[in-house]
Amino acid sequence: MISLVNFTVCYRNDIALDSICCTINDGDLVAIVGPNGAGKSTLLKALMQQITPTAGEVCLGKYTMKDIAYLPQSSHIDRNFPITVAEFVSAGAWRRSSFWRCFSQQESNHMAQALETVQLSGMETRQISELSGGQFQRMLFARMLLQDAQILLLDEPFAAIDAQTSEDLMAVIKRCQQQGKTVIAVMHDLSLVARYFPTTILIATQLVASGDTKTVLQSHYLQQAGYQAYLTPCFDKIQSLSTLSPIAMDAQQECGHD
Repeated sequence: MISLVNFTVCYRNDIALDSICCTINDGDLVAIVGPNGAGKSTLLKALMQQITPTAGEVCLGKYTMKDIAYLPQSSHIDRNFPITVAEFVSAGAWRRSSFWRCFSQQESNHMAQALETVQLSGMETRQISELSGGQFQRMLFARMLLQDAQILLLDEPFAAIDAQTSEDLMAVIKRCQQQGKTVIAVMHDLSLVARYFPTTILIATQLVASGDTKTVLQSHYLQQAGYQAYLTPCFDKIQSLSTLSPIAMDAQQECGHD
């Protein structure tokens, strides 16, 4: 079990996180949502113990940092760096193989399996600069899978990729959770959150709500977090974050949609 207790982070005079208290159980599939500047990525850094809190603490329970794998935003990676897909993905095994050791056949097999899982088999020798946006994100997932960690932290894993890639990678996440791994993802697309994530943490510097996703995504919580409301007709799926209407959330419920 992972818990944050009165976790507060201040940068000079700015409060990034204010007295966050929440608990994430082993094997949970959790989305972290909130408006821009809400502190979502800061919360992930807190879980990785990359930042020192102004107050409060993060408790990882039985886990250590070796049990955590992190998938960064793709925009934070230099895609022009001269490295192949295989070389990039193999970095996921560094804790087991170390950089100065030869990559064992067993690790090579694990890497091949990870690439197959994300549908990149046969692209091992391609330069990462040659990949499309969707292929690049699949490669990031393969490196994360190769780490074989118990806790997976993902920062906007579906940003700027096509719908099919999002669905394919969401299936990978679901499979990881079904294997007993704990998955925590910063998300912007609330349609994916509503469809796939049983648990959601909604923050706006402070904790607004956490728990069952259907409860957390109710309009009054979204309005409290700072989302703007406008009237839209009934729809079958919750819209993406940029167009989400809390009023439409109520309309969805009134129309009898799931």
